[in-house]
Amino acid sequence: MSEKMAKGAVVNGYLKFVKKKWGIEGMQEAMKYAGINKLPKDGEWFPADATTKVLKWIEENKGLNYVVEAGRHASKDLGVFRYIVASFMSVERFLKRSRETYSLLFNYGEFLIDHTNNGAIITIKNARHPEPSCYAWEGALRGILEITRTKGSVERIDPDNPEDCKFRMTWE
Repeated sequence: MSEKMAKGAVVNGYLKFVKKKWGIEGMQEAMKYAGINKLPKDGEWFPADATTKVLKWIEENKGLNYVVEAGRHASKDLGVFRYIVASFMSVERFLKRSRETYSLLFNYGEFLIDHTNNGAIITIKNARHPEPSCYAWEGALRGILEITRTKGSVERIDPDNPEDCKFRMTWE
């Protein structure tokens, strides 16, 4: 599997956001733009390009702020039981779980965490597939703060490699 692939749950998370915000018509437009004929099963591999194209549709039609919101929504779309369990986890533990889960959702890249005094530097290697993926990751990290009920912030910072997304995440 040399093509960049993501699990169907990733694209479905973004499409659920589109449907919630702009209805079935918006979802159908985004799917058409991305070349998606039918929703994938959450556990099946799906071309990462389609996921990127859904984000690109959001960016071009609604703006980058909605791409961030789509990432936030997708990270919080865990289902009620998982959301309740996650709300009792520390942000550090949730990030560790996110790092472990990354390779289950993507066949490329890596989720790296470098802990700091009051947070972490997070690098998602080889994630810029292309922009606006980093904006969606920013939203996903903000969603993690919300899920864990942690006050904090997420800031995009310049990555060492232009293919990466890099963030400074701080919390109290």
